[in-house]
Amino acid sequence: MTIDSNFSFAENSEYNDLLAELHAPGGTDDVLQFCANFFNHKLEEQRIAFRHHKARPGLSVLTTAGPTNTLPPEEQHPLSAAPIVHHENNGSAERVTYSYSDDEDEDDYDEDEQMDTLGSPISFPPAAYNGARRVSVSAESMTPSSGNDYPKQIIPKSEEQCERIRVSVTNNFLFRNLDEEQYQDVVHAMAEKQVHINEKVIEQGAVGDYFYVVESGTFDCYIAKNELEPPVKVTSYEAGGSFGELALMYNAPRAATIVATSEAVLWALDRVTFRTILMENTSRKRRLYESFLRDVPLLKSLEPYERHKVADALESVYFNDGEEVVVQGDIGDRFYMIESGDAIIYKDGTEVNRLERAAYFGELALLNDSPRAATVVAQGRLKCATLGKKAFTRLLGPVLDILKRNSENYHAIISQQPA
Repeated sequence: MTIDSNFSFAENSEYNDLLAELHAPGGTDDVLQFCANFFNHKLEEQRIAFRHHKARPGLSVLTTAGPTNTLPPEEQHPLSAAPIVHHENNGSAERVTYSYSDDEDEDDYDEDEQMDTLGSPISFPPAAYNGARRVSVSAESMTPSSGNDYPKQIIPKSEEQCERIRVSVTNNFLFRNLDEEQYQDVVHAMAEKQVHINEKVIEQGAVGDYFYVVESGTFDCYIAKNELEPPVKVTSYEAGGSFGELALMYNAPRAATIVATSEAVLWALDRVTFRTILMENTSRKRRLYESFLRDVPLLKSLEPYERHKVADALESVYFNDGEEVVVQGDIGDRFYMIESGDAIIYKDGTEVNRLERAAYFGELALLNDSPRAATVVAQGRLKCATLGKKAFTRLLGPVLDILKRNSENYHAIISQQPA
């Protein structure tokens, strides 16, 4: 417990009186209630002093010790009236207690109602009190569509403009792990915004919901530590720069002010559109992957919730025409499912099969560390979903344990393994 620095005993006599009352024979048996009564009385004095301090700034907020009141009689709160002092001699010590008149109970009740309504702050917060504190954030609740397709927002741009946007956001943490389709949807959804010189694009403290990429022009970034100090320039942006990316995650207050220092053009992306792109793509891929996983004999024993977890853990990878996906004789630790494109299987240099969308290969890498039995080469642009053995084991445990759930499937898979 901390005690207000303004609180103090005015005289040692009051302290001695309190000790005497506490330790006197036949005194209080409830020390906690005694202390509560004493500090409630002190709190009442502080409330009265604070109220009059606001009405008359010249008065001091510091409370006085003891059950006394230094305010003029006409300004005294009903509860601050001088108490009736009772002295009792108990032989070795004198017991002092305080009581108050009940004649003005109705006025006391009305005054308490008023004080409760107005509140009773005891201390003043410093300037920029919330400046360094974390603020609450939120975002819209969204539900993915049930179909495979959703209406995409496509704003026409030249190929050069699209490429500049891609280069600008490549190293941004929010876009770093987007796949090619998501990247394309984000670029297509950005809208052009004309900005005039000295125009504020975003303002510190305001709620923002747009992310911006600079197409042309220049901008200065200012941050104010508090309301009393002028904002300080911290950086500048020019063509290819970007700012406001946190607005794509949640609607927290802006952390800085951005002002145009020339005529400029921006590309803007709002939070709802960005989250819709991510959500719809993720939902569509999850449904696709789950349908693929149902056809993999090795994973036939997975429960629906386990299949859901594996689908969320799959990653998209791309291969160019003629690129080797797996090589015969190498130790494999990943399995693949084809999302789009074609692949050719070679064994000992001879083509033995062709794979299309929804086909899978390398699944036995989840079961053991045997060398790859064939080489798989991309024919044209190939997109695959892949999952490693370590990630699978971390999610669901060893594949062998899952296979044993279905004895027929287990013996069928094991019989295919080389002796």
